[in-house]
Amino acid sequence: MEKKRSLKGKIESVLYDHPYVRTGLRDVAAVFIMIVSAFIFALSYKCFLSPEALLSMSEDSKPIAVRLVSGGVSGIAQTLIMIVRLFPGNFMDANAGAESVAYGILYFAINVPVFIIAWKGVGKRFALLTLLNVGLVSAFTNILSIWDNGWIKEIALFAHKNGGMLTRALLAAVCTGVSSGVAFKADGSAGGIDVISYYIALKKGVLVGKYSVLINAVTISLFTLAGSLKIWLGQLPENEYIDGMQYISAAFFSTAYLIMTAFVIDRINLRNKKVRITAVSENMDLGKIIIANIPHGATIIHGQGAFSGREKGVFEFVVSSYEVKTTVKAILETDPKAFVQVEELKQVYGRFFTPPVK
Repeated sequence: MEKKRSLKGKIESVLYDHPYVRTGLRDVAAVFIMIVSAFIFALSYKCFLSPEALLSMSEDSKPIAVRLVSGGVSGIAQTLIMIVRLFPGNFMDANAGAESVAYGILYFAINVPVFIIAWKGVGKRFALLTLLNVGLVSAFTNILSIWDNGWIKEIALFAHKNGGMLTRALLAAVCTGVSSGVAFKADGSAGGIDVISYYIALKKGVLVGKYSVLINAVTISLFTLAGSLKIWLGQLPENEYIDGMQYISAAFFSTAYLIMTAFVIDRINLRNKKVRITAVSENMDLGKIIIANIPHGATIIHGQGAFSGREKGVFEFVVSSYEVKTTVKAILETDPKAFVQVEELKQVYGRFFTPPVK
């Protein structure tokens, strides 16, 4: 265990002395993460949210699958496609695979103004990584349609036979949450509502997930309305057997999907989570040492040990969740006998430094 720490320390030391190498490796890692993030979301869309291979299949005149709306820009693209499908003889119903192509184009086009918001309101590197992610999602969605030789259908069919819409919603939520969460970890995003919610959360210092849920609720309502209107107008293709109640069910499971997605994102993205660390130590220089290692201040309370009667210092710090490990390590290296308490905080008001997104 000691050798691993020693090797890690040597690597960190080398990278510290070579900032250009460190920056280059960080950017390469970020691009790789964006590729993985985009592929996971595209796969989730094809297998669980809108499995085209199952939408036209039927069992005893009943639909084998119903679309789930993903919310955000993806949901807006799905809703626009649903509106287009309201018109008889549209190219969506007439051409197999046309929906994936239309989705990919719309997903990228709607994200263009969002990219401008990211560029001006968050950071240039953040915006470029977001644009890369969005472009890759659009590309992967179309590539998977061409590349599919039946394995996507098998995955979708497995989810359908083992829980139906509930399983699809949960699996899609995990995939989408991981996709957005890892993108946030690399100081990028999956685009769309993620950018807007991330911008709001960054300015207010709160969690990202709840803003995504609030914004996406409108999308679900519009998608359900468009689907129900399609049924009311009698515009369903002959190979689709869907009634209004199934769209209402889809709306319910889509809501569950969004809530679960927000939960997964907030478990992964720790940037806006705050933690209070309280350390009790006889070393009164502990405060100076800690603030030299983290970009935050501290409060020192002079106390006395109830059992020993010796003078002690109670040091209180508020840090971001991802800084906990570094802070605790610095405390214990300074005073191995220090008593350390870590407590999650719901919200912090006042001046708290959050490293800017580049």
